[in-house]
Amino acid sequence: MKSRQALSLARRILLAFAAGALLAPCALGAQDFKVLHYFGGANDGAGPTGPLLIDDKGRLYGNTGGGGGTGCEGYGCGTIFVLAPGAGGEWKETLLYDQFPGGDGGGDPYGNLVSPGEPEPTLYGTMEGEGEFAAINEYAVVSGTVTLTPIYDQNFSPGLTLDKVGNIYGGIGPGDLGSGAIGELSPGADGWTYTQLYSFCSPQGGCPDGDETEYPLSWDSRGNLYGTTLYGGNATYPYCPGSLGCGVAFQMTPNPDGTWAYHVMHRFASSQYDGQYPDGGLALDSAGNAYGVAGEGGPNATGTIFELTPSFSQTGERWNQSVLYDFPNCNEGCFPGTTMVFDKAGNLYGIASGGIADCGGYTCGVVFRLSPQPGGKWNYTVLHKFVGTDGQFPWGVTLDDKGNLLGTTKAGGTYNAGVAFEISP
Repeated sequence: MKSRQALSLARRILLAFAAGALLAPCALGAQDFKVLHYFGGANDGAGPTGPLLIDDKGRLYGNTGGGGGTGCEGYGCGTIFVLAPGAGGEWKETLLYDQFPGGDGGGDPYGNLVSPGEPEPTLYGTMEGEGEFAAINEYAVVSGTVTLTPIYDQNFSPGLTLDKVGNIYGGIGPGDLGSGAIGELSPGADGWTYTQLYSFCSPQGGCPDGDETEYPLSWDSRGNLYGTTLYGGNATYPYCPGSLGCGVAFQMTPNPDGTWAYHVMHRFASSQYDGQYPDGGLALDSAGNAYGVAGEGGPNATGTIFELTPSFSQTGERWNQSVLYDFPNCNEGCFPGTTMVFDKAGNLYGIASGGIADCGGYTCGVVFRLSPQPGGKWNYTVLHKFVGTDGQFPWGVTLDDKGNLLGTTKAGGTYNAGVAFEISP
């Protein structure tokens, strides 16, 4: 499903470019920001392509779409890396794997990594190379050596999620109509077994139930799954500008017989100022409310942050959408993307385009915090505006147990190959 994901990324970069013409550089004083690693290309990785995974020792795992050698037309075919904290606050990078297949369309690991949390972790991730190179891979780490095993090579999206017993869930499988599916991969003695849980784009046409999911699914405490689709939903509705639809948020609930029921929580572009194109997954709080970002739409056409709250009646469960923040101008961020994360105090953190127009005509991106206030209000704060030398085009954030925000940028830094960064509280 690389074509749809590439379209999403291209859309965000073009919007960031358009925003760049509106902004002027300004001075920054983000003293709590630190670059942990400047990716260098060649024998190092280049272009991180997803959020970081943190293990119980504070090590950070991720992948890059390039670097790691001279294959793939000289750009390198990508890497799997780990960053380990050391004395004096320094971080050391080790490439766990850099032998992805070369040639036209080879390599290109993409999206998040997941792990069941073993002492020497087994990692799972996606590789979006063309044709035979596209696969969901298992990376078995033993004494620092990694063995790669493809476990699924049909249609899939880059967002993966694990359950407590090691099954993998996500946008896996072509679906009955070629518009994607929610699937499960289960390990066994004879390899991995695929089960389709739901097929997108119901037969009545227009894909009112959504069209492909592109981000990791989220669990709630009751064992339900939540996610978004970038397309589908209100495809022919007057407030959706595109014929593909403006996306949906959905819930999957398990049935006693092992099947799953699919529920549309919200169809975006349902009103004039509703958000469009949910360009990230959903974050769940302890009360079962779901939070996410719409990459476009809203009163200023620059995206929204929304909450979906369940309500119960005799006719069943319904979901009510509230917009927590409309991005008013790109100087403080706009066109948000990827999945937000909660801290222990109930604050939400995420990334957006916008900020400073110092990145070759593009805006460089921002990291933001959304804090709950009395009376149901939320306060929006920009924690960091990238300026290019410290990274550009952030790819989401992850929280460690000390409350530090950790993330990567696709480009920028000393070698213009991206950075890994930390923002301390």
